[in-house]
Amino acid sequence: MKRLILVRHAKTQPLTEAESDFDRKLKKRGRKDIRLISDHLIGNNKIPEIIISSPAVRAMQTAKILAGAFSIPESKIVQVPGIYDGLTHEELVTHVNQAGIASQSVMVVGHNPDIATMAMKLSGDDFFHFPTAATAVIAFSVSEWDEIKPHSGRTELFVYPKELKSKKD
Repeated sequence: MKRLILVRHAKTQPLTEAESDFDRKLKKRGRKDIRLISDHLIGNNKIPEIIISSPAVRAMQTAKILAGAFSIPESKIVQVPGIYDGLTHEELVTHVNQAGIASQSVMVVGHNPDIATMAMKLSGDDFFHFPTAATAVIAFSVSEWDEIKPHSGRTELFVYPKELKSKKD
């Protein structure tokens, strides 16, 4: 069985005229939110062996916080430029296959609408509401990553910060 964990980057600073979209950084709230998500994943034993990320600053900041929580060295985060530019599910699976060939569980940190679309395409579930730091864990009954096909996954978990905060209250 293979497990793909799809994460939308955490909450970011607004885009201003002084910076590019690529260089946007996480807000303090975003850093707190992604820690909530990592704690929840650890508590549910949904821990990746490898993290693949968009190279955009906000995605890499998100990936680094997650890597720290999962004891994955930052040097092991695989940057895939196409995640920022938009990938088809086939291209994403190819990158996951190349980077995580020996891994059973791979995390991908990216952007909307692509992360939500990928989750819908691979699981067949409705992920139209995919806020910042939202995370979908999708399991596949396959032995190799390149065997993943559209609608072949089963959603094991879908969580986002506001949901976790409301459970604490």
